[in-house]
Amino acid sequence: MKNGFASLVALAIAGCSAAPTQLVRQSAQPKAQIEQSTHSSQASLSSGPTIEKPPTFKKGYKLTFRSRISDFDCTYEGVQDGLLVFHYDTRGKLPYDYLYTPDMKIAMFQTAQVQMRFEPPVGYLDFPLFVGKKWTTAYKGTSNSTHSMAESAVDVVAYEAVKVPYGTINAFRIRVRGSDREIGRANPYETYWYSPEVGYFIKHETNRPVYEDPYELVAFTK
Repeated sequence: MKNGFASLVALAIAGCSAAPTQLVRQSAQPKAQIEQSTHSSQASLSSGPTIEKPPTFKKGYKLTFRSRISDFDCTYEGVQDGLLVFHYDTRGKLPYDYLYTPDMKIAMFQTAQVQMRFEPPVGYLDFPLFVGKKWTTAYKGTSNSTHSMAESAVDVVAYEAVKVPYGTINAFRIRVRGSDREIGRANPYETYWYSPEVGYFIKHETNRPVYEDPYELVAFTK
């Protein structure tokens, strides 16, 4: 689906453990040989709300997105081993799942043939969420007997009204840049819009559509 471990995380999406408004360093995890650091700056009152907690979901939660290729569905399936399961039906490719931690970090990606784990879980949201917040996560992706070290740098740029086929929704504009730590390659920026009202990403843009289709929200059932 994507080119390498760093690209696999780029779908989203979506996004997030709580962090204070100052530099925070977490201790290294020797087993996975990874480290994570989080830093942020306080947003002004005019920059939008501060979202303190991650969203919660019930079975029946479903989103329909439109990409360049076709419409596709994302459905919340429930909890598996403590992880939130979101099933993607792309209507043209093999279906796949993203498994999130309760705070919306991606812990696993899986299809019928492939299962990939991320240590630590990585995401494009970090609660409390507000404009001006930034964080960087270094992680290891493991699939079968192979693994790769990568890094994700995230910047919450703005809170704004976003027009998508579903309607006009207020959302955080979040810029993401991934890189492969083993070969030192930085990927182009991608942009996601996260709606607190919807509880998920509602739009995605990228200048590398060969790996990831831009998409927008078409329909939503809570």
